[in-house]
Amino acid sequence: MAARRRPCPGRGRDGAAGAQAQAPRRAARERTAVTGRLDGAGGRLWCAAFALLGLPLCLLLAVLVPLGEVADESAHLLRAVALLDGQVVGHRETVTYSDGIARPAAGVTADPVWEVLSRARPLAPDKVPVPEPMPAPGHPAFLPLYTIGTYFPAFYIPGALGIGLGQALGLTPAKAALLGRLANTAAYGALGLAALALARRGRTLLFGVLVVPMSLSLAASFNQDALMIAACALAAALLTGDDPWRRRLAAVVIALVVLAKPPYAAIAAMLLVPLPERFWVSRLFWCRVGIAVLAVLPGVAWIVFATIHVATPVPRLAYEAGPLWSGPRPAPFLGTDTGAQVRILLEHPGLILTLPAQGLLAFKRVLVLATGAIGVFGWLDRLLPAIVYTTWIAALVGLAILCGRSVRLRWIDLALLVTAALLTAWLVALSQYLSWTHVGEARIDGPQGRYFLPLLPMLVLALVPRPAAVLAPGLRWGLVIGTAVAALDLVVVPLATAWMF
Repeated sequence: MAARRRPCPGRGRDGAAGAQAQAPRRAARERTAVTGRLDGAGGRLWCAAFALLGLPLCLLLAVLVPLGEVADESAHLLRAVALLDGQVVGHRETVTYSDGIARPAAGVTADPVWEVLSRARPLAPDKVPVPEPMPAPGHPAFLPLYTIGTYFPAFYIPGALGIGLGQALGLTPAKAALLGRLANTAAYGALGLAALALARRGRTLLFGVLVVPMSLSLAASFNQDALMIAACALAAALLTGDDPWRRRLAAVVIALVVLAKPPYAAIAAMLLVPLPERFWVSRLFWCRVGIAVLAVLPGVAWIVFATIHVATPVPRLAYEAGPLWSGPRPAPFLGTDTGAQVRILLEHPGLILTLPAQGLLAFKRVLVLATGAIGVFGWLDRLLPAIVYTTWIAALVGLAILCGRSVRLRWIDLALLVTAALLTAWLVALSQYLSWTHVGEARIDGPQGRYFLPLLPMLVLALVPRPAAVLAPGLRWGLVIGTAVAALDLVVVPLATAWMF
């Protein structure tokens, strides 16, 4: 008996129906394959652009910028030096200042040669009291660092290792410090390359954050803010994928950022997206909330420990409390006073919202913060050429227009992430009022544009690529504009830096 032939799925009525049913799945597989190829090619291109345009500028800045001519670099350098001696965090000692008054201060014990080496400009005792007499180099002495003495030390490890290697090689302190800068640059480059390689979307934004002159200037110094920026870019890149290991590693990276600066705790909102439908009753969502809480808790514990055991007021020459002070007059203060500032905010709760809003959202302040985010060198007093700021602003506008067709926004995720960014900005501003601003002042002293660079990578998670047919033009325009701006900076910024210093 002849064997019965099985009907071919590609023939007849049933075969046609099967082929029709499989067509959408086949098309989806083809779109995924094309998108995957674009994603892989894009990762290699962006990594190459960062390695060829961003990192060389970073290396040039490490050599051209004098030690100490980056924001707060002297204090960050001393933290790295002290870490080599096992000083994980600062400690308190009483110091006599140039106004003759003894005050408690948070700092570290180190050879003052590092303080002298990293002070590119003399201190001004007529404006801010300084320790007197300054300890002589050659023997370990207590050196005040104030708020920087309280930071978690994770992001000081690369700089410390660089200095340690220089000392092991018998280099002078100046050359060992340069090696520490280069080690910090290498760590920044490794984190940046990992972020661009692992991201599955939004590389244009990540690239921009990583190569903006302010980020590269910080990376070419001992300032920990650069590694925080790169860590936030890496966390966002990890969360653009669905693999469980990515989310776990992103949680660890976010925990390190929050440990370094607890006011950034709200960036843990990245771990909640994409939000499931009816997320408030979703088990997955509440599991993610638990992970976010675990990422934040170490930072909360650290700030409580540092406040109780390390933190001290920042010294000031005697001043009269500002207009918001409602206590008895005269009211002279010799430094910042967190307790007094809290009292003012409790008496006038509306200030909790209005003071940060005035300090962040006023038009003039927005311009100052935007300029600082793009790049202000020195002690935040050396502006770059106007063409740098103009080009960056034009590039942002151009990318928004040209790449708009290649992505769509998940509005619910965007709302959550923007809320988290605004909350972080508010916490940063409020922390500056409590720990840095004169008591009773009607404005906040201290917020800078560089503080908000770590918030930008979060927005990548609200962007969703459109089908591959329109993905390629966006990828092409992002590369063209991003590399053009970075190439311009590679020429202009070193020339301007050489002229500055």
